[in-house]
Amino acid sequence: MATLSFRRSISGASRRKRACGTVCLGLPELLLFLLFAVVFLMVGCGSAADPISGLWNAQIITDTSEPIAFQLDVRREGDKVTGALVNGPDREEATAGSFDGKTLTLKFNFYDAELIATLENGKLGGEFTRQRGKTKIARKFTASKDSQISQAGADTPNVAGDWILTVGEGAGQRIWSATLAQDGAKLSGTVIPISGDWGTLSGYVKDGKIYLSRFDGIRALLWTGAVTADGRIEGRFDDNRQVIAERVQQAMAQGAKPQDPETYTTVKDPSAPFTFEGLDVNGKSVRSTDSRFKDKVVIVTITGTWCPNCHEEAPVLVDLYKKYKDKGLEIVALAYEYTGDTPRDLEQLKIYAQRHSIEFPLLLAGTTESGEIARTLPQLVNFGAYPTTIYVNRQGKVDAIHAGFEGKSTGDRHTKLVASIQARTKKLLEQ
Repeated sequence: MATLSFRRSISGASRRKRACGTVCLGLPELLLFLLFAVVFLMVGCGSAADPISGLWNAQIITDTSEPIAFQLDVRREGDKVTGALVNGPDREEATAGSFDGKTLTLKFNFYDAELIATLENGKLGGEFTRQRGKTKIARKFTASKDSQISQAGADTPNVAGDWILTVGEGAGQRIWSATLAQDGAKLSGTVIPISGDWGTLSGYVKDGKIYLSRFDGIRALLWTGAVTADGRIEGRFDDNRQVIAERVQQAMAQGAKPQDPETYTTVKDPSAPFTFEGLDVNGKSVRSTDSRFKDKVVIVTITGTWCPNCHEEAPVLVDLYKKYKDKGLEIVALAYEYTGDTPRDLEQLKIYAQRHSIEFPLLLAGTTESGEIARTLPQLVNFGAYPTTIYVNRQGKVDAIHAGFEGKSTGDRHTKLVASIQARTKKLLEQ
């Protein structure tokens, strides 16, 4: 009888459970269910109430070319708003941000720049402003979260590899390099002038045409073109300069060769001591004749806080200084700034030094106005790239000069350049 009663009890419980379905829960299960429901609602409501967060497909609007595409990554956690300008793997992080429900503001203090945009109907529209020379320039932009993925078409040529570019026409013509990587219709790469490289350009190749762009706060860059029947790429940059790209072997067979950064800039008299001067971040005068430089190997880099390639070079020099400063190395960065307003330019130097943890002298040496390098560094011949790095031996004389800096976007070029900087520095210290 006991066994029968137990079975009846189980059977009754099962019937009641089936009758209740999924809503008849015990107290512990009900509390857990309610907790999950509240969390779900909070997350859902939070996402609905925060339309600014996410990855935006943006474009700079120009008067001279097609829109220049990039991505804008915005995140909000509580009252904290962060943002970044995104170009493939490259990110320029904002130093401060805010969003009041309608207006997004992102500051990039290391470039003395600011992005302000209004959110309306799920789209952003506004301006990116920064100091250039003694005035501010403003670039209009728009952004949305609409997908911009391009699919490979029937005519999707393979343009991956190394190229030599003939840029411009007539007396202004230049020979540069480029390297491209391709995954179906997706295209990326960089252009390499004498100043170093343009950072990562992103875009697509489709229907026999290429589109590559970048906006990093300083540079709004665009390369468009068509692949010809003989395998060249004929097109233009955003400033309307003509660009003809040829495979390296094809171009060099015709005598086209990029300028050598090791010989581009020289000095008038290699036997004369190299001299420089400027104001440090505290406004104190520093000269090449100061005792701290006597009998030292000195690396002098001509730089600017507005210069993306200089920002890429800075960490390499910081590491080099840490490694060799106790063995007789000094590094000096001569900065040429936009405004000519000494207090303001010195403030930009402080921001630059803090961003890269610079311990060596960072000097305000002049402005970016035409003729300023010739006035302040008259020993140089054919200066034309920021940065330009000058290697001075223990006798105070120039041993070598390298124009430009090839950053991480150039792959093996960057690796080889960093290795050569190390080797050259070590050799000079051993002499």
